[in-house]
Amino acid sequence: MTNFRPVDHTRPFLDIVREFAQQFKPYPEKLVKLFEEIDRAHFVPEELSDFLPDVSTNKGRAGLLSQPGVIFKMVALLFLKGHEVVYEGGTGTGYQTAILARMCKHVYSVERDPKRVEFAKDRLAKLGIENVTIMQGDAAEGLPQYAPFDRMIFGCAFSQDHVEQDLLDQMAEQQSRLIAPTGQYRDGRVYGDILRVEKRRGEVKQEVINAFANTLYFVPLVSPRPVGWTWQKDRYVPSSQVHQRKWWQFWRVS
Repeated sequence: MTNFRPVDHTRPFLDIVREFAQQFKPYPEKLVKLFEEIDRAHFVPEELSDFLPDVSTNKGRAGLLSQPGVIFKMVALLFLKGHEVVYEGGTGTGYQTAILARMCKHVYSVERDPKRVEFAKDRLAKLGIENVTIMQGDAAEGLPQYAPFDRMIFGCAFSQDHVEQDLLDQMAEQQSRLIAPTGQYRDGRVYGDILRVEKRRGEVKQEVINAFANTLYFVPLVSPRPVGWTWQKDRYVPSSQVHQRKWWQFWRVS
């Protein structure tokens, strides 16, 4: 993506969060307050302490701890009221999960790395957050046994700019929304923007919105499902283009 412009990581993330909040009407006061109250350092694993020595900046670590500004804007785009059941694809260390849990009725989250699952469960439990169910598995499959979901959000990038029927079927019929990154793969990352899917009275609208103005990159959503990516030889390719798949290709950790 030739027009990619990297985001400024040096600014304190609360300043970025407050700036992003001005773009929403009404102003998401509760969400801003959660970013002020929930200690991001609580979700930084020891092995990342050198990588993230100053958790007050907007730095992230792909697949584990996303940039706070990214999390804020994506959660804000869900327009949570407090009664929703939310599906989260990609738990990471649980920071975004904690934010979501304080904004909705219940969060069902899926993470493919068992170590991250246990870490996130531990950190959420220490904060007394109980309205969360975290499971190990393929985030692209969703959790049909707990559907329908009022909201769905993914932290890893889709390989296509639309959602297949199996995920659409897990969205509530009346008024539901899905937010996920999507874009083009290059050098181990997906450069792109946000796919927004809205379902109202059974009718579906899917579009890529210019939420971050091509300033961000995301890790691929590793999955054999159509929206995922599969590792082949030396790069990820869209899983929909892979005909002969081997199980170990699906679960390469970036």
